[in-house]
Amino acid sequence: MEKVDPEFDRSISREIGHGFPVTAAERESVTELTMQRVRDLGPIAEFRSLEQLIMAGCDPVSVRQIKSLKKLRMLIIEDSALRDISGIGSLPLLNFSMQRNFVADIETLLYVPTLLQVDVTGNPLSDFSYREIIPKLVEKGCRVRFSKELEWRVTRRLQTAGVGVACYESDRGYRLCRPGLRLTDTPQYGHPVITKEDAEGLLKRNPEEALTFFS
Repeated sequence: MEKVDPEFDRSISREIGHGFPVTAAERESVTELTMQRVRDLGPIAEFRSLEQLIMAGCDPVSVRQIKSLKKLRMLIIEDSALRDISGIGSLPLLNFSMQRNFVADIETLLYVPTLLQVDVTGNPLSDFSYREIIPKLVEKGCRVRFSKELEWRVTRRLQTAGVGVACYESDRGYRLCRPGLRLTDTPQYGHPVITKEDAEGLLKRNPEEALTFFS
């Protein structure tokens, strides 16, 4: 049997009561799956009955690996290393959340005919995606959540400079996070709160200074 990522194995075990190997019938029985800190999605494409997939702190993540999941209606990829959403139009998604990843181009979302809700908060969106594509999605009737100008500009500046940090706004104020597994083993936790002045400062100072907030 091909070696399976241990976190993937744990995710499957929570659903069916045991890890790999799994039978074809067991794969067909899995309609919802939540996984954390998975480094290898491995046989994810074989779980063709999935309707809901949640991935948190996974790295790497590729839409190519899940585009065969033709029943998938809700997809959440957060605090992960998603960089490209090409091919997402092949999925019948109603709800897609990609908070705090590394995606710059979201134009392909215009070609997901079933899409009702999308969350692109905390991504280094290009000017075109931020100023042109988001309004077009709204015009199509899609409910869109996205970063406000300051946190978007901070995220874009940091990630364009090669610093894998994103800025977003929470109920407690501005926060920083480290998507993916390159800088931390627990990217979904430990998001320091910063002030508005701190965020504005990151637009002017050395982008590497963003990492000092995690000390």
